Amino acid sequence: MSDALKWEPSRDGQLFPHLYGDLPLSAVRRVDPLELDTDGVHQFPEHVPED
Repeated sequence: MSDALKWEPSRDGQLFPHLYGDLPLSAVRRVDPLELDTDGVHQFPEHVPED
């Protein structure tokens, strides 16, 4: 999967992972909802580091 994963700048310049390939379902370890706050900014769950 490492060859298919590319880190690219997002709109604000921070790097964001893009997967250009298939993600096998067996590779999924956890699924969490990604909520938006009132300003439309994603609110990551507490267990996800900010950096």
